[in-house]
Amino acid sequence: MATFTVTLQGTTPTAIGGTDKIKFAGPTGFDDPILVGEYNDTTHGANSGNAEISGGNSPNNVKFISQAGGTAGDSQGDWGSGTEDLDQITNAEATLKLNFSDALSVNVSNWNFFVYDGTNEANGPANLDIRAAEVGDPNWTQCEGSGSALSLSDSVAAATSHDRYVPISISPTVFDTSYTFEMKFSLTYQ
Repeated sequence: MATFTVTLQGTTPTAIGGTDKIKFAGPTGFDDPILVGEYNDTTHGANSGNAEISGGNSPNNVKFISQAGGTAGDSQGDWGSGTEDLDQITNAEATLKLNFSDALSVNVSNWNFFVYDGTNEANGPANLDIRAAEVGDPNWTQCEGSGSALSLSDSVAAATSHDRYVPISISPTVFDTSYTFEMKFSLTYQ
């Protein structure tokens, strides 16, 4: 049976279940808002009741810095050591680990990741700037809505388990007390 697993990476990984949330916050932690025009300083896992499930796991936080300010026009981010070119991030430093597994050895292609308003997959969430990349990408993708999906790499060989690593960063564009959206992953396997 084919399964998707989403893990919020950190000192100890936090599995994100179907009703769990990934919460992006300001510098002081779980309930600290992100200011308009700024990007997340901390990342957390939360259950459906909005209680933290990642406490003590020190989830990886990746913060958008610039779209093209790095070497040769590379995007930049900060994942704990100051500003670096995005293509320097490692698998272990990315925010999310996405795993697709199947009992059979399969190839994976057409793997896409995007966020949407929770109702219509074509619509990005209102009043949010959401950037993501696959580890190794030189630039961020503004992955808001199915038409702007981040394309993840195809598998090089058939296997029973396929991992992809995704840094993600979020900024509000207008003041609000809470924003919600959904993430979607899709792929073809054979």
